[in-house]
Amino acid sequence: MSFTAAARVFIVFGDPVEHSLSPVMQNAALQAAGIDGLYIPWRVKPEGLPIAFESLRRMENFGGANVTLPHKEQAASLVDELSSEAASVGAVNTLVPRGGHLLGATTDGRGFLRSLQEEAGFVPRGRQAVILGAGGAARAVAWSLAEAGVSRLFILNRTVERAESLALLVSRGCGVSAIGLCPSDPRVSEKLADSELLVNATSVGLAASDPPAINPALLHPRILVYDLIYRPRETALLREAKKRGCRVLGGLGMLLYQGALAFELWTGQKASEEAMRRALIETLS
Repeated sequence: MSFTAAARVFIVFGDPVEHSLSPVMQNAALQAAGIDGLYIPWRVKPEGLPIAFESLRRMENFGGANVTLPHKEQAASLVDELSSEAASVGAVNTLVPRGGHLLGATTDGRGFLRSLQEEAGFVPRGRQAVILGAGGAARAVAWSLAEAGVSRLFILNRTVERAESLALLVSRGCGVSAIGLCPSDPRVSEKLADSELLVNATSVGLAASDPPAINPALLHPRILVYDLIYRPRETALLREAKKRGCRVLGGLGMLLYQGALAFELWTGQKASEEAMRRALIETLS
């Protein structure tokens, strides 16, 4: 990888951020496209995010940024303009410079749906799904599934008020039946038994010592278990799901596809998905 002193700088914001593979794949995409640029991680606490964003507005060689946990919802309130999808979802994972202003967009939902359909052959229309979490990633996933025509959506979150708020957003915005529940609610077992898709959109699983994000005894072989976490490639949830005969899918495909969409927003060019995928696999192996 090579760049000059005039290179455009691309960033991923998160806390933590050291687990992120976005620098690996985006630097591969920049090199494949022949763009003089560098993509770097920037760990920042939530209270420091407003100052970090303000610095971008004054950065002449700022090329664009990604936003990962736990900043996606906060980022939506810190930009100057929101894409229509980001405004609907209330979360941002991509920042695009616009002459000293910041456009907030989200590519998570489209990246998730593409991965779901291409890697698992799963078409959401008419099917029931359960989402674990109610943060920025969960909001994008819930909205994308609702727009893709799921029949019913159940959102489980430790803070049930956040789950109910997201369910209400999806119900009003997309006309899909959505309910927010606490994971300990006795109705969860019944809802999972009737569902064909379970998505973990929490951070539970990032650490090797983390337990499964939900009680594995509730899983059944007819359900596809999708964990948005991509590092480690097999979380405790996916491992336990496989033991119970479930189809499983990790978050590497979503990472790739949402990243390619972000690259296009920043540069106006199609990203080399082949180069990005190769960089990801080489790093993980």
